[in-house]
Amino acid sequence: MPFRIAALLLFLTLFPRRAIAHHTADTHDRHTVYRRAVTNTSKAGLAWPNGNSIDINQYLSTGKVQWYYTWGPSSIQSNIEFVPQLWGTKQLSQWDSSINDTIRSLNVTHALGFNEPEISGQAAQGTGYPARLPGAEQLTSWMSACGGGCTIDFVAVHYYDINSTGFVEYLIDYHDTFQKPVWVTEWACQNYNNANEQCSQRDVVDFMNATQQFTDETDWLERYAWFGAMEDMQGVNSADALMSSGGKINQLGEQYIGMVAANVSPDYQPGIVHGGSGNSSPNGGRHTDVPDMALHTFFVLGVLVMVGATLT
Repeated sequence: MPFRIAALLLFLTLFPRRAIAHHTADTHDRHTVYRRAVTNTSKAGLAWPNGNSIDINQYLSTGKVQWYYTWGPSSIQSNIEFVPQLWGTKQLSQWDSSINDTIRSLNVTHALGFNEPEISGQAAQGTGYPARLPGAEQLTSWMSACGGGCTIDFVAVHYYDINSTGFVEYLIDYHDTFQKPVWVTEWACQNYNNANEQCSQRDVVDFMNATQQFTDETDWLERYAWFGAMEDMQGVNSADALMSSGGKINQLGEQYIGMVAANVSPDYQPGIVHGGSGNSSPNGGRHTDVPDMALHTFFVLGVLVMVGATLT
């Protein structure tokens, strides 16, 4: 299963990137929610587990969606940018046998590292750190364990929660701490603290509008992909789905790609989403935990960087 609860990933750029201008505006200036205008940038993407069985082109009509990934090294039939991922050690053989051809044939410029490597059932690895530290603190320790031998070009996170202000503050914290561009490769309005108080469809519309507004307007937030463009949401709130049970883009999907304007609630508060029971909650989810990885994992990631340098 390529996805479950939130966890942090490290992403690698295979080829040199342009310099990133860092946003320095005051944090509080970003918390006001407006009706989000469509912006056609290269940021919006799709986390796509559907292969060619569902038509991805229905999400490309506005030009807003520009890239996709599949939680693995295999692409689909599409003209938008593909970002391959080494999901975990079980994909090493497939990755080794196919990635060079994929890079050449699809002009790949970025690659993704292990998926949720601290979680059993995902790409679980060991680190030598017996205790989990909060977010950025643990990532700092994790990078220190590499002794300067790890080169990353950007940091990617997953975010599952019901608090859009928390989303903004969380991403700002990671960017300010590591001074790297950020990708959000999974996020949704999902309550992991109380399964009986999930976001309503209206809540999801509001949450997407607020968070996507931030991702579109923040220069150091390079790319993002909502969870999820799939029929089976794998335990995540079904109201977050970007398609119907028949595999057709739904109204939330149309909002995501900028086909329709978000019908924002007039009384929406960015810091609080009302759950399914109508009770407000300031925090109802699981944020990213920094991956627990063994030192040898850094060597694998380092190889990816070297492969990219060789192919340029």
